Amino acid sequence: MRSVMLVDDERPASELLKLLINWEQAGFIITVEASDGDEALEKYQIYSPDLIITDVQMPVLDGIELMRAVRKENPNQLFVVLSCHELFDYAQEALRLGAIDYLIKDSITPQQLINMLKKVESLLPAQSMSQPFSGIASYSSRIRSVAEYLLKNFDQDISLSSLAKVFNIHKVHLARTFKEETGINIHESILDLRMQKAKLLLADPAKKISDIIEEIGFHNPQYFYILFKKFYDISPSEYRAQLEKAQIKH
Repeated sequence: MRSVMLVDDERPASELLKLLINWEQAGFIITVEASDGDEALEKYQIYSPDLIITDVQMPVLDGIELMRAVRKENPNQLFVVLSCHELFDYAQEALRLGAIDYLIKDSITPQQLINMLKKVESLLPAQSMSQPFSGIASYSSRIRSVAEYLLKNFDQDISLSSLAKVFNIHKVHLARTFKEETGINIHESILDLRMQKAKLLLADPAKKISDIIEEIGFHNPQYFYILFKKFYDISPSEYRAQLEKAQIKH
């Protein structure tokens, strides 16, 4: 699942964009939002999203300035810009700075948005479904402790802020160091652990899927089904049926 930061000072516009398509089915999650470039830059340090979708004209720090600031830290960060028809010059400048696409706010269609996300997906490195923290022995002592904590508590409601309090570390530093050492952000690692636990629990035919969803820490069954399908290209019910069929053969 790919992470997205949405940056726009116009709340109705950002809400409309969120409702335009089913983001999870497209393989993306809007993990963080910001109302101006300055706030976005601060949150970028914490969340390190795969994609930033930003308006170009905003107070405090506009989209162009945001791009320049982020690119100093990560030259490969992917951007898509939002603009109005009368602000197309801003969009052109963003494209010159390396934005991969632009969308005109008043005329975005679901298909345009899906096509844009497919383009983004093609530019991102392939996602690994391997066991999170496979290189745990090489981590620093603090990040190793965080990883071990997540392995034991991934089914709980864990936020970056709560995790930072547990380990007495600033959340920005924690988020950055964790991703640098593990290659995955904290939110993604929790999802990975939950999905792998779900596969193990589905092997027990006595367990109801609804109970499994609750046991691994999900409160929204539909969200779980979407994620499982995205991770393994098969529904939980189909996966269980395959296991049962294999057991009958043996």
